[in-house]
Amino acid sequence: MKKRIVALLLSAVMAVGTLAGCGGGSDKGAADQGTSSKQEASGPEQSEGAEAQTPVSDEKIDVLNQSETMRMTVVCLQGYTQPDSQIEQWLEERYNLDITVVALPGWSDATAKITLLMTDETQRPDIIWWWNMEEDFVKWVDAGLLVDVAPYMEKYTVMRDYYNDVDPTVLFYAASDDGAIYRIPGDVAEPCCETLWIRQDWLDNLGLQVPTTLDELEDVLYAFTNDDPDGNGVKDTYGLGGDGYDIRSFWPWIQGSGEGYGKDGFVRKADGTYVYGAATEDRRIWLERVAKLYADGVITPNIITDTDRDEEMANGGFGVTYSWVNYNNPSNGTMKSFYATNPDAKWVPIDMVKGDNGNPQDNPCSVPAWCYFGITNVCSDPERAYAIWDDMAQPENYVHRRFGVEGEHYKDNGDGTYEFIITGDSEENNTQNIGIKLFQDLFARKDEYNIDNSKETSELFEKVIANSRDAAKMLVEKKNPAAYVVNNELGTDVGDISKEYMWSVIGGSKSVDSWDSYIKDLEDAGLLEMTDEMTALQNEQSAQLEEYLKTHEN
Repeated sequence: MKKRIVALLLSAVMAVGTLAGCGGGSDKGAADQGTSSKQEASGPEQSEGAEAQTPVSDEKIDVLNQSETMRMTVVCLQGYTQPDSQIEQWLEERYNLDITVVALPGWSDATAKITLLMTDETQRPDIIWWWNMEEDFVKWVDAGLLVDVAPYMEKYTVMRDYYNDVDPTVLFYAASDDGAIYRIPGDVAEPCCETLWIRQDWLDNLGLQVPTTLDELEDVLYAFTNDDPDGNGVKDTYGLGGDGYDIRSFWPWIQGSGEGYGKDGFVRKADGTYVYGAATEDRRIWLERVAKLYADGVITPNIITDTDRDEEMANGGFGVTYSWVNYNNPSNGTMKSFYATNPDAKWVPIDMVKGDNGNPQDNPCSVPAWCYFGITNVCSDPERAYAIWDDMAQPENYVHRRFGVEGEHYKDNGDGTYEFIITGDSEENNTQNIGIKLFQDLFARKDEYNIDNSKETSELFEKVIANSRDAAKMLVEKKNPAAYVVNNELGTDVGDISKEYMWSVIGGSKSVDSWDSYIKDLEDAGLLEMTDEMTALQNEQSAQLEEYLKTHEN
């Protein structure tokens, strides 16, 4: 699975000339702490445009021996955001920094705040973090607001080598066509990070076996709903639960209906053609099955509203969900909350069930990063800033920043396992202002230095990753999303039509018999034009990627 880079990134990029970015998913709302009072601009503005960047010398900066204190303002959302924590002070002393943490105001308002910070030169931070803001990113680059870090990657190679080891295409998607890199991957998910979970205690109480097919899974859902699996004499349980308003909750049916093409967005079929997953017959098949389950009351009613999966799981009341692999970790907050109120329960991960195509698959993650961070043009010393972050990515430094101090915050058992005394999600982390999980999404390791994963969890990750590779071949990645002019112009309307139809069918306000009318609505909104553009650009990108991999793989 892992692939190694055999040449330095920049020289290889120049040769190719075509370069362009949940172990647990998003912990939404965890960082809604406001903005630090220490916020201020950190230095004079550099000349605009990548071409004006000062040439990089061959000599490395010794970031551990700098006499001048460097001010560094860092924007983040998830993880620890209180100012002047112990971890922040450790970083300041190690690198002679004066750090200001700028916390974004939650997921719903974060992008507006990021835009404001980047637009206002007096508020622009040294290190900016973002996700899902491709058009803004292009504007930032064009305006010279971000620094090209590709030359720094040649000298300071920890982050570069890590991402290349994960997958050599991570940086393919992060870079521009000319090889410049204005965005550093912040968090790249494991190739697959979700699995099918079931209440083993409920199976045992009802004398049921672990389901292996979609039909058997549905039988279990009905039993969990109707046969009093918790034995309290009250009909208060459901079969399936999950994140509200999230298609991933229905992954077992998506992957198992027809050929498994009925996802959101575009998919690559086995014959190399591209289709809109929400317009395939596979979509109609699984929608019909799930709608019946919802109508029969075996799915939690609030799954058609915007509810939080972790919160719903902690509350209990349902017996099957498709969710994060890291639920398997003893330190996982959701499971700890669940077991605190349900001590006799037992959630267990099971193999994906087999559907129509006979090829059960787990849900693969995208190769590109889901979020990025970059160094802005107000940073007083961009190379030093990058070199500091690269040193922070060293395994021992990453473990310190992410998990704290050995002996105080975690214990190494000496056999590859760890016990956590204080975790990043614990009350003590806040009350003692420790700072565990500081800058969580500004470079996150998913290898053996993510010591949060137990041995069993690491094995589970490997299992679901191996079981998602056929589905991964369907993924459509975009190296330069801004180039998809037609898709960007029409995609929102088409996407809204598909989502409105999907949730209406599941919720029962529309019938799947209206499928033909739905397809016409998609085509009237421009689906055929979108498909033509997607096919042309993806074929072009595939050729670029093929040439890139020839240069970068053994």
